[in-house]
Amino acid sequence: MESAPIPVRLTLNESTAAALAEAADDLCSACDTDHFVAALDINHRLWLTLSRIASAKAWLDPNRHLADFVVSASRTAGRGLSDDKLEALVEINREVSKRLTSGRALPPIRQRAKLAWQERGRPYGVPLERWLIAEMERQAKAH
Repeated sequence: MESAPIPVRLTLNESTAAALAEAADDLCSACDTDHFVAALDINHRLWLTLSRIASAKAWLDPNRHLADFVVSASRTAGRGLSDDKLEALVEINREVSKRLTSGRALPPIRQRAKLAWQERGRPYGVPLERWLIAEMERQAKAH
């Protein structure tokens, strides 16, 4: 008798860490203006969601000042965003992502996030980054 596969489950911290890492990679790998603006938009939406969750859950990390900086810098659509600010956004995403994993390795968490997304059929063609943001919102409401 075959057993059904166990669905991949992620914690809120894991979903958030994976989303931050994906957003950082997207910002770094954007090869043209359209991809760069799209990556900034995703980062902006991610941090708006993260700020709401952090406030509702009374998380100490990320702090309000840091979140405000990222939200403000990400909403520029690239206008006036210096290389230094872009590097800061990427580094902030990576650093907060690491802290949310509580010392666990990030690559296996990201792999599980991709598996969970695939397992759910890549809903309606939604890219992984947007799906992770929706997962964060769903998980925050559930707890």
